[in-house]
Amino acid sequence: MSVPARAVAAVNRFLDTLRSEATRRQRRAYLEEYTSWLAAQRQCDTGHLTTEDLLDEDNALAWLTAAQRGTTRRRPGLHGPTAPAAANSMAARTSSLNTFSRYCGHPLELQPPAPQFAQRLTPTEAHRTLRLLAGHHPAGTLEATWQRSVALIALAVCTGQGISTLHPMRLTDLDLERPLPRARAAGEWYPLDTVSRDALTRWKTTHQALTTGHLKALQGGRVEHLWITTSPGRPRDGRPAPPAGLPAAVRTLEAAHRKLTATALGTPLLLEQFCGTETADEPRAPRPRTPPGGTPAAARHR
Repeated sequence: MSVPARAVAAVNRFLDTLRSEATRRQRRAYLEEYTSWLAAQRQCDTGHLTTEDLLDEDNALAWLTAAQRGTTRRRPGLHGPTAPAAANSMAARTSSLNTFSRYCGHPLELQPPAPQFAQRLTPTEAHRTLRLLAGHHPAGTLEATWQRSVALIALAVCTGQGISTLHPMRLTDLDLERPLPRARAAGEWYPLDTVSRDALTRWKTTHQALTTGHLKALQGGRVEHLWITTSPGRPRDGRPAPPAGLPAAVRTLEAAHRKLTATALGTPLLLEQFCGTETADEPRAPRPRTPPGGTPAAARHR
């Protein structure tokens, strides 16, 4: 197998080999962060970087060190824009680079930190918290955004699935009119309790209004994605702001969930904390080397 000499082409070729959309999205985010960081260090465009540059161990370790210190962060995290990177995000960065280097035939075998998991709520705690959040629209939160976040939590509680599984859902994955309402996630159907059915029915009604122009102007046909934006975006590169009602990104759902739980509960909770079971991360790579600075500070990857 011949790997492209240019870094960007090699990364894209590697990403095309990944079957899981969630894995591909994660790998792309961190490998693009790496190439952008390295290009900035060299004061050049990413198109000038070679695959050999990315596979240089000194470059890789320098990037991981910078990321660990939080200097590569593009958005504020739970603990502010200058906080050290979470252990799980560092594990994901290292795993992304290890997997890419193996694909290129030049395995780096860098050691990732041990993944850490946030404490799960018990099923009783999760259901009671869901009822609390579903019954009170907190001030300062757009009503449609609150409805979307509550619907997302309802699915996490009833299916035990996290954001990577719930984000790709479509409207056809909801069957709310049958005697026993249900939702389909990862190809499996799960029963819904009354609170969850009501939350999803409410969101589905708002979804229809957003995508048919009752609340926001939207040009185009039916949007089948279950999770859509609830307010217009920001204008970029001279283009007008996109309207509400377009498919929502994972980071959009996560940010809204974090704000809702922090506002209503006094502390931000991860969506996965509402799931009934732990989900294992991807297998960790071999570990003969450690990036400078030791193990990152213990924190959960957002």
